[in-house]
Amino acid sequence: MKRLLSIYALITLCLGTRGGASGGAGKHCKWELKDGVLTVSGTGPMKNFGKDRPWRVDLVRSIVINDGVTTIGNNFARDCDKLITVELPSSLTAIGENAFSDCTNLSEIRMPFGVETIGKRAFANCKSFIEIEFPVSTRHIGEEALAGCDNITKARINQSVENIGNDAFKGCKLLTELTELPAFVTTSTFVEYGLNRAAIKNYWDKKDAIAAKFGNASGSDKVQTVEVAEVVPSDVDLDIPFTGLKNENTFAVIIANENYGKLANVPFALNDGNAMALYCHRTLGIPEKNILKYTDASYGAMREAFSDLRLINDVIGDEMKVIFYYAGHGAPDDATLEPYLIPVDAARVNAQVCVPLKSIYAELADMKLASCTVFLDACFSGATRDDNMLASARGIARVPKKQTLGGNIAVLSATSDKQTALPYNEKSHGMFTYFLLKRLQDTKGNVTLQDLKEYVSEQVARNSSIVNRKDQNPTFTVSAGASSAWDQWKMNE
Repeated sequence: MKRLLSIYALITLCLGTRGGASGGAGKHCKWELKDGVLTVSGTGPMKNFGKDRPWRVDLVRSIVINDGVTTIGNNFARDCDKLITVELPSSLTAIGENAFSDCTNLSEIRMPFGVETIGKRAFANCKSFIEIEFPVSTRHIGEEALAGCDNITKARINQSVENIGNDAFKGCKLLTELTELPAFVTTSTFVEYGLNRAAIKNYWDKKDAIAAKFGNASGSDKVQTVEVAEVVPSDVDLDIPFTGLKNENTFAVIIANENYGKLANVPFALNDGNAMALYCHRTLGIPEKNILKYTDASYGAMREAFSDLRLINDVIGDEMKVIFYYAGHGAPDDATLEPYLIPVDAARVNAQVCVPLKSIYAELADMKLASCTVFLDACFSGATRDDNMLASARGIARVPKKQTLGGNIAVLSATSDKQTALPYNEKSHGMFTYFLLKRLQDTKGNVTLQDLKEYVSEQVARNSSIVNRKDQNPTFTVSAGASSAWDQWKMNE
Protein backbone atom coordinates (compact mmCIF):
# COMPACT_ATOMS: atom_id res chain seq x y z
CA MET A 1 0.00 0.00 0.00
CA LYS A 2 2.81 2.41 0.92
CA ARG A 3 4.59 1.57 -2.33
CA LEU A 4 1.45 2.37 -4.33
CA LEU A 5 1.04 5.67 -2.51
CA SER A 6 4.68 6.59 -3.22
CA ILE A 7 4.27 5.82 -6.91
CA TYR A 8 1.03 7.81 -6.98
CA ALA A 9 2.73 10.79 -5.29
CA LEU A 10 5.61 10.69 -7.79
CA ILE A 11 3.25 10.59 -10.75
CA THR A 12 1.22 13.46 -9.27
CA LEU A 13 4.38 15.54 -8.79
CA CYS A 14 5.55 14.95 -12.38
CA LEU A 15 2.16 15.69 -13.91
CA GLY A 16 1.67 18.68 -11.63
CA THR A 17 5.04 20.10 -12.63
CA ARG A 18 4.21 19.79 -16.31
CA GLY A 19 0.82 21.43 -15.91
CA GLY A 20 1.80 23.89 -13.19
CA ALA A 21 3.50 23.51 -9.82
CA SER A 22 4.65 25.94 -7.14
CA GLY A 23 6.37 26.24 -3.81
CA GLY A 24 8.50 28.38 -1.53
CA ALA A 25 11.72 29.99 -2.76
CA GLY A 26 12.61 31.93 0.37
CA LYS A 27 11.06 33.52 3.43
CA HIS A 28 9.06 35.94 1.29
CA CYS A 29 9.56 34.40 -2.16
CA LYS A 30 7.75 31.69 -4.09
CA TRP A 31 8.30 29.82 -7.35
CA GLU A 32 5.93 28.57 -10.01
CA LEU A 33 6.69 26.40 -13.03
CA LYS A 34 4.06 26.45 -15.74
CA ASP A 35 4.32 25.74 -19.47
CA GLY A 36 8.12 25.79 -19.32
CA VAL A 37 8.35 29.16 -17.57
CA LEU A 38 9.85 29.24 -14.08
CA THR A 39 8.69 32.39 -12.29
CA VAL A 40 9.98 33.63 -8.94
CA SER A 41 8.07 36.40 -7.19
CA GLY A 42 8.03 38.08 -3.80
CA THR A 43 10.42 40.31 -1.89
CA GLY A 44 13.87 39.94 -0.38
CA PRO A 45 16.46 37.21 -0.87
CA MET A 46 15.84 33.88 -2.51
CA LYS A 47 16.95 30.85 -0.49
CA ASN A 48 19.92 28.69 -1.48
CA PHE A 49 19.16 25.39 -3.18
CA GLY A 50 20.98 22.07 -3.25
CA LYS A 51 21.75 20.19 -6.43
CA ASP A 52 18.20 18.78 -6.33
CA ARG A 53 15.60 21.51 -6.90
CA PRO A 54 11.88 21.24 -6.06
CA TRP A 55 11.00 21.56 -9.77
CA ARG A 56 11.83 19.58 -12.89
CA VAL A 57 14.96 21.29 -14.28
CA ASP A 58 14.53 19.51 -17.61
CA LEU A 59 11.20 21.34 -18.15
CA VAL A 60 12.57 24.87 -17.64
CA ARG A 61 12.77 26.80 -20.93
CA SER A 62 12.50 30.33 -19.59
CA ILE A 63 13.01 32.07 -16.23
CA VAL A 64 11.30 35.26 -15.05
CA ILE A 65 12.33 36.76 -11.71
CA ASN A 66 9.95 39.51 -10.69
CA ASP A 67 10.76 42.87 -9.13
CA GLY A 68 11.23 42.70 -5.38
CA VAL A 69 13.50 39.65 -5.37
CA THR A 70 16.96 40.83 -4.28
CA THR A 71 19.20 37.75 -4.64
CA ILE A 72 19.37 34.58 -6.70
CA GLY A 73 20.15 31.56 -4.53
CA ASN A 74 23.00 29.11 -4.97
CA ASN A 75 22.33 26.40 -7.58
CA PHE A 76 19.04 28.06 -8.58
CA ALA A 77 19.13 27.19 -12.31
CA ARG A 78 22.11 24.84 -12.30
CA ASP A 79 22.05 22.22 -15.09
CA CYS A 80 18.95 23.72 -16.74
CA ASP A 81 20.33 22.76 -20.14
CA LYS A 82 17.04 23.55 -21.93
CA LEU A 83 16.99 27.11 -20.54
CA ILE A 84 17.04 29.75 -23.30
CA THR A 85 15.96 33.09 -21.81
CA VAL A 86 16.21 34.81 -18.40
CA GLU A 87 14.62 38.06 -17.22
CA LEU A 88 16.21 39.64 -14.14
CA PRO A 89 14.61 42.40 -12.02
CA SER A 90 15.98 45.84 -11.24
CA SER A 91 15.77 44.95 -7.52
CA LEU A 92 18.52 42.32 -7.87
CA THR A 93 21.79 42.82 -5.95
CA ALA A 94 23.53 39.40 -5.99
CA ILE A 95 23.72 36.22 -8.07
CA GLY A 96 24.64 33.15 -6.03
CA GLU A 97 27.15 30.35 -6.54
CA ASN A 98 26.42 28.04 -9.50
CA ALA A 99 23.19 29.97 -10.05
CA PHE A 100 23.27 29.42 -13.84
CA SER A 101 26.20 27.02 -14.24
CA ASP A 102 25.96 24.49 -17.08
CA CYS A 103 23.01 26.26 -18.72
CA THR A 104 24.50 25.41 -22.09
CA ASN A 105 21.70 26.88 -24.23
CA LEU A 106 21.42 30.20 -22.40
CA SER A 107 22.80 32.60 -25.01
CA GLU A 108 22.67 35.92 -23.17
CA ILE A 109 21.72 37.53 -19.90
CA ARG A 110 21.19 41.21 -19.12
CA MET A 111 22.34 42.01 -15.62
CA PRO A 112 20.55 45.10 -14.30
CA PHE A 113 22.26 48.01 -12.60
CA GLY A 114 22.26 47.23 -8.90
CA VAL A 115 23.89 43.79 -9.12
CA GLU A 116 26.95 43.99 -6.88
CA THR A 117 28.11 40.39 -6.52
CA ILE A 118 28.53 37.55 -9.02
CA GLY A 119 29.04 34.30 -7.11
CA LYS A 120 31.54 31.49 -7.65
CA ARG A 121 30.85 29.60 -10.92
CA ALA A 122 27.64 31.61 -11.36
CA PHE A 123 27.77 31.27 -15.17
CA ALA A 124 30.35 28.52 -15.60
CA ASN A 125 30.01 26.51 -18.82
CA CYS A 126 27.34 28.76 -20.32
CA LYS A 127 28.72 27.83 -23.70
CA SER A 128 26.23 29.84 -25.77
CA PHE A 129 27.33 33.18 -24.31
CA ILE A 130 28.86 35.44 -26.98
CA GLU A 131 29.40 38.54 -24.87
CA ILE A 132 28.96 39.65 -21.27
CA GLU A 133 28.58 43.11 -19.76
CA PHE A 134 28.72 43.73 -16.03
CA PRO A 135 26.82 46.78 -14.77
CA VAL A 136 28.69 49.65 -13.15
CA SER A 137 27.33 48.54 -9.77
CA THR A 138 29.24 45.22 -9.89
CA ARG A 139 32.09 45.07 -7.37
CA HIS A 140 32.86 41.37 -6.91
CA ILE A 141 33.20 38.62 -9.52
CA GLY A 142 33.69 35.18 -7.97
CA GLU A 143 36.09 32.37 -8.74
CA GLU A 144 35.44 30.63 -12.06
CA ALA A 145 32.37 32.84 -12.53
CA LEU A 146 32.50 32.41 -16.31
CA ALA A 147 34.95 29.53 -16.59
CA GLY A 148 34.27 27.33 -19.58
CA CYS A 149 32.28 29.96 -21.47
CA ASP A 150 34.44 29.18 -24.46
CA ASN A 151 32.43 31.12 -27.06
CA ILE A 152 32.56 34.55 -25.40
CA THR A 153 34.28 37.05 -27.69
CA LYS A 154 33.53 40.36 -25.98
CA ALA A 155 33.32 41.57 -22.37
CA ARG A 156 32.93 44.79 -20.43
CA ILE A 157 34.43 44.58 -16.93
CA ASN A 158 33.86 48.02 -15.45
CA GLN A 159 36.47 50.00 -13.52
CA SER A 160 34.16 49.81 -10.50
CA VAL A 161 34.94 46.09 -10.04
CA GLU A 162 37.05 45.74 -6.89
CA ASN A 163 38.10 42.10 -7.12
CA ILE A 164 37.94 39.19 -9.53
CA GLY A 165 38.28 35.61 -8.31
CA ASN A 166 40.87 33.16 -9.56
CA ASP A 167 40.15 31.65 -12.98
CA ALA A 168 37.01 33.76 -13.37
CA PHE A 169 37.44 33.60 -17.16
CA LYS A 170 39.36 30.34 -17.45
CA GLY A 171 38.84 28.70 -20.82
CA CYS A 172 37.44 31.83 -22.51
CA LYS A 173 39.95 31.50 -25.33
CA LEU A 174 37.95 33.57 -27.82
CA LEU A 175 37.62 36.56 -25.49
CA THR A 176 39.73 39.06 -27.39
CA GLU A 177 37.64 42.24 -27.22
CA LEU A 178 37.62 44.03 -23.87
CA THR A 179 35.77 47.35 -23.87
CA GLU A 180 36.66 48.24 -20.27
CA LEU A 181 38.88 46.89 -17.51
CA PRO A 182 39.64 47.77 -13.88
CA ALA A 183 43.13 49.16 -13.31
CA PHE A 184 44.38 46.07 -11.46
CA VAL A 185 43.95 43.82 -14.51
CA THR A 186 47.25 44.19 -16.37
CA THR A 187 49.65 42.17 -18.48
CA SER A 188 51.30 41.15 -15.22
CA THR A 189 48.15 39.94 -13.42
CA PHE A 190 46.00 38.59 -16.25
CA VAL A 191 46.90 34.94 -15.75
CA GLU A 192 45.25 34.63 -12.32
CA TYR A 193 41.90 35.62 -13.83
CA GLY A 194 42.23 33.31 -16.84
CA LEU A 195 42.21 36.20 -19.31
CA ASN A 196 44.02 36.50 -22.64
CA ARG A 197 47.31 38.43 -22.39
CA ALA A 198 47.07 39.76 -25.95
CA ALA A 199 43.58 41.13 -25.27
CA ILE A 200 44.79 42.85 -22.09
CA LYS A 201 47.78 44.35 -23.88
CA ASN A 202 45.62 45.54 -26.76
CA TYR A 203 43.20 47.24 -24.36
CA TRP A 204 45.90 49.16 -22.48
CA ASP A 205 47.77 50.02 -25.69
CA LYS A 206 44.61 51.66 -27.02
CA LYS A 207 44.16 53.60 -23.77
CA ASP A 208 47.75 54.81 -23.96
CA ALA A 209 47.31 55.83 -27.59
CA ILE A 210 44.22 57.91 -26.77
CA ALA A 211 46.01 59.58 -23.87
CA ALA A 212 48.97 60.39 -26.10
CA LYS A 213 46.78 61.75 -28.87
CA PHE A 214 44.74 64.08 -26.70
CA GLY A 215 47.16 64.81 -23.90
CA ASN A 216 50.32 65.89 -25.71
CA ALA A 217 49.00 68.53 -28.10
CA SER A 218 49.82 72.11 -27.27
CA GLY A 219 49.33 75.68 -28.40
CA SER A 220 46.86 76.46 -31.18
CA ASP A 221 46.75 72.82 -32.30
CA LYS A 222 45.46 71.54 -28.97
CA VAL A 223 42.20 69.63 -29.32
CA GLN A 224 39.46 68.99 -26.79
CA THR A 225 40.70 66.63 -24.09
CA VAL A 226 38.73 63.40 -23.88
CA GLU A 227 38.22 62.19 -20.33
CA VAL A 228 36.38 59.13 -19.13
CA ALA A 229 35.06 59.52 -15.59
CA GLU A 230 35.74 56.48 -13.43
CA VAL A 231 32.49 55.51 -11.76
CA VAL A 232 32.75 53.99 -8.29
CA PRO A 233 29.26 53.21 -6.94
CA SER A 234 28.43 55.29 -3.88
CA ASP A 235 25.92 54.87 -1.07
CA VAL A 236 23.01 56.12 -3.18
CA ASP A 237 23.82 53.58 -5.91
CA LEU A 238 24.10 50.52 -3.70
CA ASP A 239 21.06 50.81 -1.46
CA ILE A 240 18.11 51.89 -3.58
CA PRO A 241 14.88 51.35 -1.61
CA PHE A 242 12.29 49.06 -3.15
CA THR A 243 8.81 50.14 -2.03
CA GLY A 244 6.55 47.94 -4.14
CA LEU A 245 4.43 50.96 -5.17
CA LYS A 246 2.62 51.03 -8.52
CA ASN A 247 2.05 54.53 -9.90
CA GLU A 248 0.61 53.61 -13.28
CA ASN A 249 -0.22 57.18 -14.32
CA THR A 250 3.22 58.65 -13.57
CA PHE A 251 5.76 58.86 -16.39
CA ALA A 252 9.43 59.83 -16.32
CA VAL A 253 11.55 61.25 -19.12
CA ILE A 254 15.24 60.90 -18.31
CA ILE A 255 17.93 62.31 -20.61
CA ALA A 256 21.56 61.76 -19.61
CA ASN A 257 24.20 63.16 -21.95
CA GLU A 258 27.80 62.41 -21.01
CA ASN A 259 29.83 61.60 -24.12
CA TYR A 260 29.93 64.55 -26.50
CA GLY A 261 31.67 64.06 -29.81
CA LYS A 262 32.93 67.61 -30.23
CA LEU A 263 32.59 69.12 -26.77
CA ALA A 264 33.91 68.28 -23.32
CA ASN A 265 32.28 65.26 -21.72
CA VAL A 266 29.99 65.63 -18.69
CA PRO A 267 31.51 63.42 -15.96
CA PHE A 268 29.07 60.96 -14.34
CA ALA A 269 26.01 62.10 -16.34
CA LEU A 270 25.23 58.52 -17.41
CA ASN A 271 25.53 57.32 -13.84
CA ASP A 272 23.18 60.16 -12.84
CA GLY A 273 20.59 59.13 -15.40
CA ASN A 274 20.81 55.40 -14.70
CA ALA A 275 20.45 55.93 -10.95
CA MET A 276 17.55 58.35 -11.43
CA ALA A 277 15.74 55.77 -13.54
CA LEU A 278 16.21 53.13 -10.85
CA TYR A 279 14.86 55.42 -8.13
CA CYS A 280 11.86 56.26 -10.32
CA HIS A 281 11.11 52.56 -10.70
CA ARG A 282 12.13 50.97 -7.40
CA THR A 283 11.37 53.80 -5.00
CA LEU A 284 8.70 55.94 -6.65
CA GLY A 285 6.85 52.99 -8.15
CA ILE A 286 6.87 54.14 -11.77
CA PRO A 287 6.51 51.07 -14.04
CA GLU A 288 9.54 50.39 -16.24
CA LYS A 289 7.38 50.83 -19.35
CA ASN A 290 6.56 54.36 -18.16
CA ILE A 291 10.23 55.40 -17.93
CA LEU A 292 11.51 56.91 -21.18
CA LYS A 293 15.30 56.95 -20.80
CA TYR A 294 17.65 58.42 -23.38
CA THR A 295 21.42 58.19 -22.88
CA ASP A 296 23.90 60.20 -24.95
CA ALA A 297 20.90 61.53 -26.84
CA SER A 298 21.13 63.16 -30.23
CA TYR A 299 18.96 66.10 -31.28
CA GLY A 300 16.52 63.69 -32.91
CA ALA A 301 16.30 61.50 -29.81
CA MET A 302 15.64 64.48 -27.54
CA ARG A 303 12.84 65.67 -29.79
CA GLU A 304 11.46 62.14 -29.97
CA ALA A 305 11.22 62.05 -26.17
CA PHE A 306 8.62 64.80 -26.14
CA SER A 307 6.81 63.44 -29.15
CA ASP A 308 6.40 60.12 -27.33
CA LEU A 309 5.28 61.88 -24.16
CA ARG A 310 2.62 63.82 -26.02
CA LEU A 311 1.22 60.67 -27.62
CA ILE A 312 0.92 59.10 -24.17
CA ASN A 313 -0.74 62.21 -22.75
CA ASP A 314 -3.31 62.21 -25.55
CA VAL A 315 -4.42 58.80 -24.29
CA ILE A 316 -4.19 59.23 -20.51
CA GLY A 317 -5.22 62.87 -20.19
CA ASP A 318 -5.18 65.02 -17.07
CA GLU A 319 -4.58 62.13 -14.64
CA MET A 320 -1.04 61.89 -15.97
CA LYS A 321 1.96 63.05 -13.89
CA VAL A 322 5.42 63.64 -15.34
CA ILE A 323 8.94 63.76 -13.94
CA PHE A 324 11.46 65.23 -16.38
CA TYR A 325 15.16 64.84 -15.53
CA TYR A 326 18.15 66.09 -17.53
CA ALA A 327 21.90 65.76 -16.90
CA GLY A 328 24.24 67.14 -19.53
CA HIS A 329 25.42 70.36 -21.11
CA GLY A 330 23.31 73.48 -21.17
CA ALA A 331 24.39 76.84 -22.55
CA PRO A 332 22.99 80.22 -23.62
CA ASP A 333 22.82 81.48 -27.17
CA ASP A 334 25.52 84.13 -27.53
CA ALA A 335 23.18 86.67 -29.11
CA THR A 336 19.85 86.14 -27.35
CA LEU A 337 21.02 84.47 -24.09
CA GLU A 338 18.18 81.96 -24.54
CA PRO A 339 19.17 78.76 -22.67
CA TYR A 340 19.49 75.51 -24.62
CA LEU A 341 19.97 71.83 -23.80
CA ILE A 342 22.80 70.48 -25.92
CA PRO A 343 22.56 67.07 -27.65
CA VAL A 344 25.70 64.95 -27.91
CA ASP A 345 25.92 65.46 -31.69
CA ALA A 346 26.13 69.27 -31.43
CA ALA A 347 29.42 71.12 -31.79
CA ARG A 348 28.16 74.45 -30.46
CA VAL A 349 25.06 76.27 -29.30
CA ASN A 350 22.95 76.50 -32.42
CA ALA A 351 19.19 76.92 -32.64
CA GLN A 352 19.07 74.38 -35.48
CA VAL A 353 20.72 71.51 -33.59
CA CYS A 354 20.07 72.30 -29.88
CA VAL A 355 16.85 72.22 -27.88
CA PRO A 356 15.65 75.53 -26.43
CA LEU A 357 14.58 75.24 -22.82
CA LYS A 358 11.56 77.44 -23.48
CA SER A 359 10.25 74.97 -26.08
CA ILE A 360 10.48 72.13 -23.53
CA TYR A 361 8.55 74.15 -20.98
CA ALA A 362 6.00 75.13 -23.64
CA GLU A 363 5.43 71.52 -24.71
CA LEU A 364 5.01 70.37 -21.11
CA ALA A 365 2.65 73.27 -20.36
CA ASP A 366 0.56 72.42 -23.43
CA MET A 367 -0.10 68.89 -22.17
CA LYS A 368 -2.97 68.01 -19.85
CA LEU A 369 -0.98 67.07 -16.75
CA ALA A 370 -1.93 66.74 -13.10
CA SER A 371 1.64 67.80 -12.29
CA CYS A 372 5.06 68.07 -13.92
CA THR A 373 8.28 68.17 -11.89
CA VAL A 374 11.47 69.12 -13.73
CA PHE A 375 15.00 68.44 -12.43
CA LEU A 376 17.91 69.98 -14.34
CA ASP A 377 21.47 68.96 -13.44
CA ALA A 378 22.92 71.42 -15.90
CA CYS A 379 23.95 75.03 -15.94
CA PHE A 380 23.19 77.51 -18.69
CA SER A 381 26.10 79.90 -18.27
CA GLY A 382 28.31 78.16 -20.85
CA ALA A 383 30.43 76.43 -18.20
CA THR A 384 31.11 72.68 -18.14
CA ARG A 385 30.75 70.33 -15.16
CA ASP A 386 34.54 70.28 -14.71
CA ASP A 387 34.46 74.10 -14.38
CA ASN A 388 35.86 74.90 -17.83
CA MET A 389 34.01 76.68 -20.61
CA LEU A 390 32.33 75.31 -23.71
CA ALA A 391 34.08 76.29 -26.90
CA SER A 392 31.02 78.26 -28.03
CA ALA A 393 30.78 80.26 -24.81
CA ARG A 394 33.73 82.55 -25.66
CA GLY A 395 35.39 81.78 -22.34
CA ILE A 396 32.97 84.01 -20.45
CA ALA A 397 30.19 82.82 -18.16
CA ARG A 398 26.87 84.37 -19.20
CA VAL A 399 23.62 84.88 -17.30
CA PRO A 400 20.92 83.04 -19.27
CA LYS A 401 17.56 84.58 -20.00
CA LYS A 402 14.88 83.87 -17.38
CA GLN A 403 12.11 81.52 -18.44
CA THR A 404 8.39 81.75 -17.76
CA LEU A 405 6.32 78.67 -17.01
CA GLY A 406 2.77 77.71 -17.88
CA GLY A 407 0.64 74.70 -16.99
CA ASN A 408 1.27 72.78 -13.76
CA ILE A 409 5.06 72.82 -13.73
CA ALA A 410 7.69 73.13 -11.00
CA VAL A 411 11.40 73.30 -11.86
CA LEU A 412 14.35 72.59 -9.55
CA SER A 413 17.58 73.50 -11.31
CA ALA A 414 21.14 72.85 -10.19
CA THR A 415 22.50 76.41 -10.33
CA SER A 416 21.87 80.13 -10.30
CA ASP A 417 22.90 82.70 -12.93
CA LYS A 418 26.61 82.29 -13.88
CA GLN A 419 27.29 79.29 -11.68
CA THR A 420 28.45 75.84 -12.78
CA ALA A 421 26.65 72.54 -12.13
CA LEU A 422 29.63 70.87 -10.45
CA PRO A 423 30.42 67.18 -9.87
CA TYR A 424 30.72 65.32 -6.58
CA ASN A 425 33.68 63.22 -7.65
CA GLU A 426 33.82 61.14 -4.48
CA LYS A 427 30.23 60.00 -5.12
CA SER A 428 30.50 59.59 -8.93
CA HIS A 429 27.52 61.90 -9.48
CA GLY A 430 26.70 65.51 -10.14
CA MET A 431 26.52 67.37 -6.82
CA PHE A 432 22.86 68.26 -7.46
CA THR A 433 21.84 64.73 -8.48
CA TYR A 434 23.63 63.09 -5.56
CA PHE A 435 21.60 65.01 -2.97
CA LEU A 436 18.40 64.60 -4.98
CA LEU A 437 18.92 60.82 -4.86
CA LYS A 438 20.05 60.93 -1.23
CA ARG A 439 16.78 62.48 -0.12
CA LEU A 440 14.76 59.96 -2.09
CA GLN A 441 16.83 57.19 -0.51
CA ASP A 442 16.49 58.47 3.06
CA THR A 443 12.72 59.01 2.79
CA LYS A 444 12.03 55.99 0.54
CA GLY A 445 10.38 58.45 -1.81
CA ASN A 446 7.79 59.52 0.76
CA VAL A 447 8.70 63.18 0.49
CA THR A 448 6.97 66.35 -0.66
CA LEU A 449 8.49 68.53 -3.35
CA GLN A 450 8.74 71.28 -0.74
CA ASP A 451 10.89 69.10 1.52
CA LEU A 452 12.97 67.84 -1.40
CA LYS A 453 13.61 71.38 -2.64
CA GLU A 454 14.72 72.60 0.78
CA TYR A 455 17.00 69.63 1.42
CA VAL A 456 18.69 69.68 -2.00
CA SER A 457 19.17 73.45 -1.96
CA GLU A 458 20.73 73.43 1.51
CA GLN A 459 22.98 70.41 0.95
CA VAL A 460 24.22 71.45 -2.50
CA ALA A 461 25.07 74.98 -1.33
CA ARG A 462 26.88 73.66 1.75
CA ASN A 463 28.78 70.77 0.19
CA SER A 464 29.72 72.54 -3.02
CA SER A 465 31.44 75.19 -0.93
CA ILE A 466 33.26 72.55 1.14
CA VAL A 467 34.08 69.98 -1.56
CA ASN A 468 34.52 72.09 -4.71
CA ARG A 469 35.35 75.46 -3.14
CA LYS A 470 32.75 76.97 -5.48
CA ASP A 471 29.31 78.47 -4.97
CA GLN A 472 26.41 76.44 -6.31
CA ASN A 473 22.89 77.44 -5.35
CA PRO A 474 19.97 75.53 -6.88
CA THR A 475 17.00 77.59 -8.03
CA PHE A 476 13.32 76.80 -7.91
CA THR A 477 10.62 78.09 -10.25
CA VAL A 478 6.93 77.28 -10.32
CA SER A 479 4.15 78.14 -12.76
CA ALA A 480 1.11 80.17 -11.73
CA GLY A 481 -1.08 77.12 -12.28
CA ALA A 482 0.87 75.09 -9.70
CA SER A 483 1.66 77.89 -7.24
CA SER A 484 -1.05 76.93 -4.74
CA ALA A 485 -0.43 73.17 -4.75
CA TRP A 486 3.20 72.33 -5.60
CA ASP A 487 4.39 72.25 -1.97
CA GLN A 488 2.03 69.32 -1.30
CA TRP A 489 3.08 67.26 -4.32
CA LYS A 490 4.37 63.90 -3.11
CA MET A 491 7.14 62.28 -5.11
CA ASN A 492 5.73 58.77 -4.60
CA GLU A 493 2.11 59.57 -5.46
